[in-house]
Amino acid sequence: FTFLSVALFAMPSGLLADRLGARRVILAGVSLMALGCFLLSQSHSYALVLAMIFAIGTGVTMLQTSGSPMIQQLDAPQNYHRNLTFAVACCTFAAFLAIFCLAYLRGTGHPWQSYYLLFGVVCLVVVGFLSLSKFPARATNQEGIHLEQIGKLLRDPILITYGLGIYLYSMAEIGIYFWIPKFFEDVHGVPAAVSSAGATTLLGRVFPSLPAFVYALFLGMTGVGRVVGGSALKRFGTVRVLRFCVVMTLVSLLVATLGSLKLSVIGFPACGLFISVVYPLLYTGTMNSFDKYQGTISGLLCTSYIAAGCVPPLQGWIGDHIGMRTIMIVPVVCLTYV
Repeated sequence: FTFLSVALFAMPSGLLADRLGARRVILAGVSLMALGCFLLSQSHSYALVLAMIFAIGTGVTMLQTSGSPMIQQLDAPQNYHRNLTFAVACCTFAAFLAIFCLAYLRGTGHPWQSYYLLFGVVCLVVVGFLSLSKFPARATNQEGIHLEQIGKLLRDPILITYGLGIYLYSMAEIGIYFWIPKFFEDVHGVPAAVSSAGATTLLGRVFPSLPAFVYALFLGMTGVGRVVGGSALKRFGTVRVLRFCVVMTLVSLLVATLGSLKLSVIGFPACGLFISVVYPLLYTGTMNSFDKYQGTISGLLCTSYIAAGCVPPLQGWIGDHIGMRTIMIVPVVCLTYV
């Protein structure tokens, strides 16, 4: 449902950002996330849970499609790669810590909905902070965009090249980390539960199971890679860094897939480290190629989650019929284009 919300609202969010300004769309998106989290934390109906997950995904989409282009206006254009990479790194560090928060809540016997209550409070704090913050001035001469102009953008060779790269990158990244717990369970025989509800020590409650820990490490190393990648981009250039990181991601993925338990524990986080800078480089490369319609182009790029949402079912079918090790062929094929 999260992927569905992105698919449906990425383009409308981008259009709204171009028409109304990023500030309004970002505040509305974070407010919707807070509302969805509070309602989800108190819901016991499956239909309501799905609806609130959809609402939260819509809020995230509004934040991403409006906020990412706005970062370009906060500093010199040549620093956009570095600044967006650092901003996305903060998101991945938060995702890394979230695994341990969830493990603690489950380990202490709290229901999973309590995590959304905590997240709702965080969203309210962010709304208050953003309400008091100063946003870049919106260009008053911004030309409204029409459907025929969207058609022209979709035929632009630069947007097609970079856009396809972002689509395939999203498919590869989700195809890797989505299946980490199941891969350890089926291939190495390690249970994929997040934590033990019967843990008696603080360490046992906070520290997740090995598959969940490797999943968290993948996200954490992605954040580390994006922080370190900023200096690497400045020293070696975007093309060299992009090529090196894609090749090393492929090597790490093959080691994790074909190796022993210890090699898988090392290989999957290494994938996160090297794949970390690929999305920011592709995204900023696209945005820097255009001087207007930033919100709309961002919306077009964010629809890559449509393709990403199709990957887990495809890999699941491959895993059922051929084997879990074989499912990693999908991200390998996607990264080959990138």
